[in-house]
Amino acid sequence: MSYVKAAGLMLIIHLAFAGLGWAIAERIGAMIATLVALGFHLLVFWYAERIVLKLHNAREVNSDDPSPMIRAFVADCDKLAMRANMPRPRTYILDSFQPNAFMAGRDTSHASIAVTDGLLKTLTRAEVSAVVAHELAHVKRGDALAMSISAALAALAAAIIGTLVYPFGLRRQAAMVISGLTARMGRSHQREYAADRVAGEICGSPINLATALLKLERHTMSLLNPLAERSPATAHMFVIDPLQGPRRGASASHPPTERRIARLHRQAAEMEGNEE
Repeated sequence: MSYVKAAGLMLIIHLAFAGLGWAIAERIGAMIATLVALGFHLLVFWYAERIVLKLHNAREVNSDDPSPMIRAFVADCDKLAMRANMPRPRTYILDSFQPNAFMAGRDTSHASIAVTDGLLKTLTRAEVSAVVAHELAHVKRGDALAMSISAALAALAAAIIGTLVYPFGLRRQAAMVISGLTARMGRSHQREYAADRVAGEICGSPINLATALLKLERHTMSLLNPLAERSPATAHMFVIDPLQGPRRGASASHPPTERRIARLHRQAAEMEGNEE
């Protein structure tokens, strides 16, 4: 279903480019704009994953890393991917005190999961596994492509509008609002709720994800993530909104954490009831 949404987003972008081109130079303008839109789609499809990872200075890690925490993260990613019956995504670490994580890619065969070293130091191993399960759920559901398109569209819109409001000192605020609204257009709230539920099934404990989200919410409110602040278009790709400032307004890229936690507790109760 997420692939259908991704196709819908691509169609909207294509029509917007063509319409703008027609308004500027009619048929020739529309043709040129259509080619530009095609180039945009190809760039997002083939290079979005690499661009996002580079923006956040992510470094790839594997099972022979000298850090026991990182080795455990990679091993749990392997185990959970097998449980989800999918290939294991590539694994990355971000150097950030803020505990957080995100996924990038276009499908189950071309996906990456990145976690901050702050996440590995803040959460228990079971909670880290639950967060990994959430990111795997996004990959399994096919959310990766739609999220990449939303991020690219937000970055493009923020660059254009940010230039217009730069003299007023509102560039950063405009980028945050545009990124949040673009994420909402891509139904980011529904994606997060759905990924939480699938994650609970993959890791077998919705409560572990609930406690992880609670800890992440508390820490992300107080710890700055400088690279995420510089790239607000990628905020909706994280498990918890990494940006500072008002985060629960109409432009918020994530649903309220307390609602996600409440849903996970209900899921845990349902799973316990089914076992009886």
